[in-house]
Amino acid sequence: MAKILLYRLTDDSGFAPNPFWGFLTLATCTPNHQRASLRVGDWIIGVESKSLSQKRKEKGCNVKINTSLIFVAKVNEILSLNQYFKDHRFADKRHVNCPEDWRKERGDNNYYIEDGKWKWIRGHDHEPKKLRNEPDEKVFFYKKDFEKLWKDESMRKKYGDILKDIRGDRVFVSSEFIYFGDSGIEFSPDFIDILPRARGIKYCPEYRKNDFKAYIHSLFEKFRKGVIGNPINCCINRNECNIQ
Repeated sequence: MAKILLYRLTDDSGFAPNPFWGFLTLATCTPNHQRASLRVGDWIIGVESKSLSQKRKEKGCNVKINTSLIFVAKVNEILSLNQYFKDHRFADKRHVNCPEDWRKERGDNNYYIEDGKWKWIRGHDHEPKKLRNEPDEKVFFYKKDFEKLWKDESMRKKYGDILKDIRGDRVFVSSEFIYFGDSGIEFSPDFIDILPRARGIKYCPEYRKNDFKAYIHSLFEKFRKGVIGNPINCCINRNECNIQ
């Protein structure tokens, strides 16, 4: 039976997951960093963390909702970061500085290999600010040197999430998804006990799978596929998403 992975989001900005342009993609952050053991046909469920819930309520966003269900997605493809970047279907998911359309600034399709080096689109969400003023030749590195950098604590600190993303090196792609975002959908209290308590991933236990799959089926019967709401971070800070 298909696996069902659950995790809690401390941020929901449109970057991870990125639900725009026809696909929901997870190229960075928790499932990637945890090197989740998933196959095509498995499910990923994203639920807000307690800290994100608190921020949302403090801003008066859907205050009657205790724990928001952010997205439900079936894994239709799994790609490497380099495959993802070079696939024309996902060109719109590359990071672009575009104040007129905040969704383009949340692009998660940023990493690629060129001339034996790991490179990325500069200035994307996971590039540390202290790196952004350094020239390409000082930040891009040879693929063969990755393990050396990963084992060096000072380099992990320098590169931050960049090294975590590259180490994960997998992109979960879904065309069968519902992204609720800030639309105010309560995650079923019947399954709160199988959520991870904090950051990290957790797989639905076998004895709960049939019930949880019925829950997923009910969501797809009730709601249309695709993007229903804006990211929760947009609700918390409307200026972040240029929403009036």
